[in-house]
Amino acid sequence: MSHARGKSLRRHFRAPLPSARRAMTAGAVAAAVVSAPAQSIGTRRRGSRGGATRHARASLSDPGFAADDARWDAAWTSVRDASTRVAFIDGDARRDLRARLTRTNLREALAAIPGEVHLRAEVRTGASEALGDVRAMDLHGGLFGHVDAGATDDGVSRGIETLERDIADVVRSFGKTCGEDSAVVQVSLLRKTLCSKYHVDWVPLRAMVTYFGDGTEVLSAAASDAITRARALGPFAEDLAKSLAATAVAADAAASSCSGECDVVLMKGERWPGNAGRAIVHRSPDVDGDAGEWRLCLRVDAPRWVNPATNE
Repeated sequence: MSHARGKSLRRHFRAPLPSARRAMTAGAVAAAVVSAPAQSIGTRRRGSRGGATRHARASLSDPGFAADDARWDAAWTSVRDASTRVAFIDGDARRDLRARLTRTNLREALAAIPGEVHLRAEVRTGASEALGDVRAMDLHGGLFGHVDAGATDDGVSRGIETLERDIADVVRSFGKTCGEDSAVVQVSLLRKTLCSKYHVDWVPLRAMVTYFGDGTEVLSAAASDAITRARALGPFAEDLAKSLAATAVAADAAASSCSGECDVVLMKGERWPGNAGRAIVHRSPDVDGDAGEWRLCLRVDAPRWVNPATNE
């Protein structure tokens, strides 16, 4: 099956808002879904993840785009180690990214978008192609195409440009690490909890970044292993193990790790060679759209393991 890479096919909308119809024009996104709006708009950060146990942590000490930092490559290479099950990339480079996004008004503009938006495309991972393909996704048009033109300005454009460059960096490193010529990229503006249950990913590797809002919650290796062992005993035992894990997390923040804004999370799934039965258990943070909470997230996968970024 052939996929369009970095090019638009058409947009699909679920439960579209009346004003969203203005965005249903040819663009660069393989699929965009806009759902009904939440009652109020905004975001609220929860408590810090202090004390949480890291599985593997790479702190990048030099500011600037990640592709220019040798430590970035080292962090991605670390997932090839059989003992590494999940890696978090944070540090000065990611804080620099957060600072650059803060200097724009992208957060405020996204908070004013009604409903959810999901943009999805297959992007080439080559050094000379990734950024162009990400730009061809037209994040600005996909996110703001159904918003009055006066709601965006040059600050928003600068913020989108910053996101595009960072997404391209993630895509290039993902391709190099996994040996993939392309990757399925999904950018989602979420106003509800995406995956509330603890689960593992049935892919070789998944890269995730939460640019705004609360990050992914990742269980400790011990808790993940307990759930995996329980899974072999049947659904009841697995559900019980997950319930015990949730109780432990509620009582002790150190039972899990939560990524911060702009941190990169690299999670090896069940289909990574030699990782069967060792995929780390995780879940999305709670998002209460009625209370004005929201997230902007990036997810990157290998095309052969997920639904194609094409429309029938």
